[in-house]
Amino acid sequence: MCFSAEADFVTGAVIGVVGVATLAKVEHPRELALGAVPLALAMHQIVEGFVWLGLDHKASNSSSDPAVYLYVVFAWVALPVLLPLAIMLVEPRVDRRRLMAGFVVLGAAVGVYLLSSIVDGHVTAHVAEHTIQYGGAGSFATLATVLYVIATCAPPLLASYHPIVWFGAANIVAVAVIAFIQADGLTSVWCAWAAVVSVLVYLQFSTWRRSSVEPPVDLIARRM
Repeated sequence: MCFSAEADFVTGAVIGVVGVATLAKVEHPRELALGAVPLALAMHQIVEGFVWLGLDHKASNSSSDPAVYLYVVFAWVALPVLLPLAIMLVEPRVDRRRLMAGFVVLGAAVGVYLLSSIVDGHVTAHVAEHTIQYGGAGSFATLATVLYVIATCAPPLLASYHPIVWFGAANIVAVAVIAFIQADGLTSVWCAWAAVVSVLVYLQFSTWRRSSVEPPVDLIARRM
């Protein structure tokens, strides 16, 4: 398989190291959410590894079924809020932060809708073309997907920092390619890609810590 439990575990472990290194560079409360993104995405991949084990009949349903729900709760509910919020909190320009706030609200609305589907217990997971297809997003799944992509990919493009912009651009390209090649596995493949390119978040923190320029938090405080 192109993707498997082993692939998810290895990806999660590698990105987890980057995630820990990123968190170690956090110096201000406003940076915490963004600093946690790589580690959160790494843990997300590890959770999917347990989903794979269940689908491959290498683990019992009692361990794999909770993994399915934990995976979709993060992917569908937490991520569309976490990403725009994390970027908004470190953005020094007031006008851009106001725009990003709108995407936080949009992401929350999408998350609430998808959470209702999860609570109803309609979530499914099965192998489709070497990836995992997660279903059960309800009657408005297509609209929710479009709004989800907007909420998660637009805010990075508005950021004042180049690595964060690249992170957003890479995710938009990935969404387009995955939707064209393997739309059924969009959630799984895109989240894996987001975990990989979250290395750019680490690069941004490295830039802040090496730079003689004041940290973004100080700039924010002066412009509020």
